[in-house]
Amino acid sequence: MNEDLNAFLQTLTDYGPRLVAALIAGSVIGIEGEIFRRAAGLRTTILITLGTALFAVLSVAIAGRFGGDPGRIAAQIVTGIGFLGAGVIMHAGGEVHGITTAATIFTTAAIGVTVGFGYIYTGVSLSLVVALVLTVFRPVHRFVQNLDFINRYREKEFRASLGDNGAEIIKLKPTKQPAPRRR
Repeated sequence: MNEDLNAFLQTLTDYGPRLVAALIAGSVIGIEGEIFRRAAGLRTTILITLGTALFAVLSVAIAGRFGGDPGRIAAQIVTGIGFLGAGVIMHAGGEVHGITTAATIFTTAAIGVTVGFGYIYTGVSLSLVVALVLTVFRPVHRFVQNLDFINRYREKEFRASLGDNGAEIIKLKPTKQPAPRRR
């Protein structure tokens, strides 16, 4: 079944504002990524919000025209975005990097789906909240990381193991020197 020009214009009228809102929401989050040079910057977050909004719009349009559950496509978006987010998480030298970027990708996709299902103001508002969290909590994160008791806690490694009699034994083993404090 092909789409004619009138059907396209009707679709654009019905769903165009959702895609524009997805572009705005992705831009709001992506600007923070560009400023702090994250793996998920402006173009990435815009593409995530646009793609997920488009999938949501298609699921609503197809379900409205042919019947079915529009939530089925949204469920598959979660799986796909989980895979994309897992790709940015790296484990190196006993540290894990990219968790915040993966969470940003996941949240950005959720905002795209929100906008795609017609909750335009909610989606754009949530993008502002996400950008605020990513920006405002950066210094809070650094402050907590530099607290003395946090650094002392990191000096120890906690391991749980089972003894010969099956009883649980907790061992504390000193690890290498903690990383120098960031200022």
